[in-house]
Amino acid sequence: MDLEFDRSASRLKAEQKARLDKEKRKREADRRAAAEVQRKNQEMEEAAKERRLQQAEEEARQREAQEERERRTGGVEWKETFVAAPLAEDKGGGGDRITLPPSALSGLEFKGAMEVRGPMHFELATEHGGKTHGGVLEFTAEDGTVGIPPKVAACLAAVTGNDETPEGGYNSRVTATYVRLEKGAFVSLQPRTREFANAMGSVRGSSVPVYDPVRGKWVLPGLEGVLHAALQPLCALTLGDTVRVEHGGSAFDLDVVQLEPAHAVSLIDTDIQVEIAASREEQEQLQERERAEAEATARRQRREEEAGARALQAAARLAEEPPEGAEGAVAIAVRLPDGRRFTRRVLRTSSVGELFDFIDAGGVAGGEPYQLVAAYPRRVFDQSAAGRTWEELGVSGPQEALFLESLAP
Repeated sequence: MDLEFDRSASRLKAEQKARLDKEKRKREADRRAAAEVQRKNQEMEEAAKERRLQQAEEEARQREAQEERERRTGGVEWKETFVAAPLAEDKGGGGDRITLPPSALSGLEFKGAMEVRGPMHFELATEHGGKTHGGVLEFTAEDGTVGIPPKVAACLAAVTGNDETPEGGYNSRVTATYVRLEKGAFVSLQPRTREFANAMGSVRGSSVPVYDPVRGKWVLPGLEGVLHAALQPLCALTLGDTVRVEHGGSAFDLDVVQLEPAHAVSLIDTDIQVEIAASREEQEQLQERERAEAEATARRQRREEEAGARALQAAARLAEEPPEGAEGAVAIAVRLPDGRRFTRRVLRTSSVGELFDFIDAGGVAGGEPYQLVAAYPRRVFDQSAAGRTWEELGVSGPQEALFLESLAP
C-alpha cells in the first residue's frame, strides 16, 4: 500500500513539474513573441519616422529649388533649343544680344515674361557644356534658329573648325532659358598675355568724360575708358566669359575670373567695379617659379637630411688624428669654396675616405656633393678613391694642398 502511494505521489509530482515547465516555456515563448512584436513595431515606427524626415527634406529641397527658379526667372519658366546661326556685327552682333524667332516672342508672352519688370536675359548653353548669358536684340530670326553674335559664340566655344558648316553656319544647338540676373558689383578680368599690360602701361586719363568727335559721343579717357568701351555693348557677364578689349589697333582677350554677387550678373544700369588681374601668362610663369622653388627646397631638404645621415655615419667611423711629428703623417691643407681653410693630419697608409669622413662629420661642405682637387698638376680625389690610400695615389710628401670643389648643380 505504501509503495503504491509513493508511486502515485511521485507520478503527481512529476506531472506537476511537467505542467509547471510547460507553463514556464509558454510564458517564455509569449514573452519572446511580445518582444518580437514590440521590436517590429519599433522598426516600423523608426522607418516611418525616417520616411517622414526624408519626405520633409525632399519637400524643403523642392521648395528651395522652386524659390531659386522663381528668383532666377521671376516665375517665368521658358526654355527652348535652337540651331545656332551667326549674327554679324553689322547686323547688331557687336555685343551679347541674340536674335530669336517670332515664335519665341509668342511663347514668352504666353508665359508672362513681358509683364516682368526689368531687362530680359537668357542663359545660353550648348550640348557640349558651354554656357554664357546675354540679352535679346530682336525677334526676327528664322524659325528654329537663334542668332549668335561673335562674343556669345566665343564664350560658348561654338566657333570651331569642326562646328562650322559649309554654308557658314554652326552645327551647334543652343538652349536658351529665360532668367533674371542680379546687377553686377565687381568683375575681375584676366588678360591672357602680358601684352595687354604693356599696351595699357602708357594709357593715362581721368574719370571725367570727354567728347570724341570721331566717334561722335562722350567717352571716358584712359584705361577706364578702354574697359568701359569693351563692356558698354554687353548686357551680361558670366564667370568664364571672354571679353575682347580693343586699343591702338590691337585686340586683347580677357577672361572673366571673378564676379560678384553671383556667377552671372547683369550689366544694365549698373556701375560695376573692374579689376585687372595678373595675366594668365604671368600667372603661369609665377606658378612655374613657385613650383621650381618648391622643388629646389625639397631637393635641398633631401640633401640636408642625407648630409645629416652621412655626418652621423662619418662621425662613428672617424679615426683619431695622428699626433704632430708622427711617422708617415701628411698635413693636408684644404681650402673651401668660401675661402676658409682647415688642416688635417693623416697617415700616408690611411684611406682617402678618412678625410672625407672628417669633412662630412664637420659639415664643412654644407651637405653638397664635392670632390678634392690638387692644383698642380691637377689631380682629383673623388668618392671613387675613398677606399685607396694616399700613398697609392701618389701623395708622398709631408704636406699636401687641396681645395674642395663643389659638385652641386
